[in-house]
Parts: sequence; C-alpha cells; structure tokens
Amino acid sequence: MKYLIDLLEKETNVYNNYLDLAVKKKKALIENDFDTIELITEEEKNLSTKVLALEAARIEFLREQGFAANIHINDLIEQVKGDSKVQLETSAANLRDVLRNCKKFHDSNLSLLKQSSNYINHMIKVFSTSLTGGKGPAIYSKGANRIESGRIADVQG
Repeated sequence: MKYLIDLLEKETNVYNNYLDLAVKKKKALIENDFDTIELITEEEKNLSTKVLALEAARIEFLREQGFAANIHINDLIEQVKGDSKVQLETSAANLRDVLRNCKKFHDSNLSLLKQSSNYINHMIKVFSTSLTGGKGPAIYSKGANRIESGRIADVQG
C-alpha cells in the first residue's frame, strides 16, 4: 500500500500545482493578460499529462493487488489494515481537500470567462449596431467591397 500512498501524495502535489496556477490564472483573467493565460494553459497541459501517468500507475497497482481499477477510495480503505489504513486515509483526505479547492477556483475562473465572453459579445453587438445605423448586422455583398446596410464607405469599382 505504500506505493499507492506515494502515488496519492504525488497526485496531491500535482493538484496543488494546479491550484497555484488557478490563482495565477484568476489574476490574469481579471487583468485580461492573455499572454499569461496562454502560458498557464501550457503548464496545465503538462500537469494533466502527469496526472494521467499517475492515474495509470494507480490503476495498474490496484489490479496487481487484486482490486478493481475503479474501486472507490473509501471501499479500499475499509479493506486495508494497520498503519497503511491510517496513511491511506490521510492521503485520501489531503487529495480530496486539494481537489475541492481546485474545483472552487475552476468554477470561479469559469464564471470570469463567461462574464468576459458575455462582455465581448455585447461589445460586438454594440459596434455592429453602430456601424449599421441600428439596422442590425452589416451585410456584405457577395464578391463586392461594400456594405449594403449602414454604409461605412462608398466603394466604386
């Protein structure tokens, strides 16, 4: 069980790194710092790769020990005896805590992204309406260089 406990602790560390990135991402979202958001996204991809590798190792270990790959941690803890049980409970609790915090930041960042998207969509509507004189979106003639509703420029060819 020591190996499984080590895997859970490594996973907790990776998710703590996710949490650190989530804090940075929230700041970048608030500041509209898209370069930082892009860098953070790349780091998140790398962390995702690490999580997948740890999950694969966990599944393999569980199978080798005769457990189902998808066994719930609580069911596994019930079957473990001695010091390993206490260590497994502690590791599982730590992982749950960090995952709960990651979810909070994810939900918060998702909300910020939605607000930003709604604002951008609103501004697009405002600008397109002002360009067309309130007549709806501008319509471009096929193959032409002019706008048919709400003229910006009169282009003659």
